[in-house]
Amino acid sequence: MGFKLTYSDGQADDYDKSTQWAVEDGVLKMGREAGKWTVLVSPSHWATIEVSQDEDASKDQPADDEDERDEDTSRDRDHDEDNDHDEDDDHDEDH
Repeated sequence: MGFKLTYSDGQADDYDKSTQWAVEDGVLKMGREAGKWTVLVSPSHWATIEVSQDEDASKDQPADDEDERDEDTSRDRDHDEDNDHDEDDDHDEDH
């Protein structure tokens, strides 16, 4: 997973998934291998870390809100079908 690092001065840099990182006591540690850090960034020098999803994972799995929308749509269809059956029953009673 890649990430975007925004520094406290507003500058931002993107890092690819080959860069490992960790935050310990506010210090951002980065390097090619976890535990073998080559860059340390003071807590006063960085502001945010935005982690991006893997491209492959995002293609395979829908976002959380997509699941909810699909479920709501399915419920709406079921409700509409129930209403259609009720209307048919009303017409049968009239005859």
